[in-house]
This record gives sequence, C-alpha cells and structure tokens, in this order.
Amino acid sequence: MNKTPLYHYPSSYAREHNELPLYRESFQANVACKEAIETAISKHYNDNCLGKDAVTEVVREFGFERTMYVLANTVRHKDWDGRISQDNKRWARTIPVFEDLNGFGQDCCVYFVVGQCHPGLTNIFINQVRHDYLLTQPLKAQDIYTEALKICCTFENAPHPNAPEKDGFIAKVSPAFMERAKKRDITRLAKMLPHPSVQLTEIEGREGLFAKISAEENRHLIPKKPRVRKSQER
Repeated sequence: MNKTPLYHYPSSYAREHNELPLYRESFQANVACKEAIETAISKHYNDNCLGKDAVTEVVREFGFERTMYVLANTVRHKDWDGRISQDNKRWARTIPVFEDLNGFGQDCCVYFVVGQCHPGLTNIFINQVRHDYLLTQPLKAQDIYTEALKICCTFENAPHPNAPEKDGFIAKVSPAFMERAKKRDITRLAKMLPHPSVQLTEIEGREGLFAKISAEENRHLIPKKPRVRKSQER
C-alpha cells in the first residue's frame, strides 16, 4: 500500500483525464488505511493509553502522506466535534482534500473517515502522527533562531545566576528541538547565540543539553538572525 500513489483529485477529474484506474487504486488504499487506523487504535489502546506502535504500524504500511491525508479528511468531516482539538482542525485545513461527489450527490470521501473508534482517541492518534512526521523533517534556520530566542529570553528573565556552581546562567535546550536536531544544528544554534562565553553542555544530574553563559554576560542581547539566501527570498 505504501507504494500506491496518492491520487488527490475527485472521480470527476479522473474521468475527464482518463485517470480512473489511478483514482480507484488510491481510493481503495485510502479505505484500507482508514481501516488500519481503526484496527491499530483498538489494538494498542490499553490502560487509558494509546501505544506508540499504533502509529508505527499504520505509517509502515501506508506512509505518512496517505495516513495524514486520511486523517485530515476525517477531521474535516468531524469539524463539529469538540473532541477533536482546534489545533488539529487548523492542521487538517492545510492538507487539500477535494469533495468527491457521486451520482447521488454523496461525498465519497466519507468512506475513508475514521469512525469506528472514539474521536478522542483519533485526536491522540493524529497528535502522534504529526509529532512523528515532524521528527522526519530537517530543522530550518527559522526553527533554530526560534530556539535561540527562547534561550536568550530564559537568560534575561533569570533573577540570579542559576548554574549549579552559581557562576553563570543556564537555559535548557528544549527537548522538542533536540528530538530533531543533528550535530550541525547544535553548531548553528551555538553560533546564533550572541554571548561570547556561551557553551552548549550537559550538566551532571540533569537530563538534556544546556546553554551556559558567565554571570558577567550582558543578558539583554538577542540572537543573530539567520542569513536568508537570495534563492529563498524568491
């Protein structure tokens, strides 16, 4: 199923462009993906917790693109449901899903709406899919700048030196950033921080990576903005 191309357009478009076989194959994969999501949620929901293997199983078989397409279609058809978060509703609107009317005026997209499980669990599943997909995406310069800005704000807002030896200020690099960061991203983050004494280091007894500056540093500095290439401006 992972090798079946996702066909985005409705049957009317496929008919006009002699692409009905592509449409049908994709439609069948969408329905199969929907059923796989329902099965995975039922299988991996235990003790009020949805196991991470639920997402892994579905994505392994259908890929992120189709899985997110089916989920976005589901959310669009459940826009009235308060058990789906507003964040996921906004996300669903960023994924184009065309209305696919048949001869009776029915939207055929209803056939791959996840419905055989509690909407709250579907919402959790969507959160996990979005998170896992984000981990596959490389960090952009703006992402690194945003993290640098958070660190600078932490330095500025600290009332007194908070390093273990009280010889400087520390700010933890966010776990969400570290989940995606490569070695080169850590290097770029360090270069964006405007403090001459800054170090990115581990601290004994604490989890994660920390930015540390000396107590004498000017803590009212802002990060160096990333350079934007001309090709990116166009």
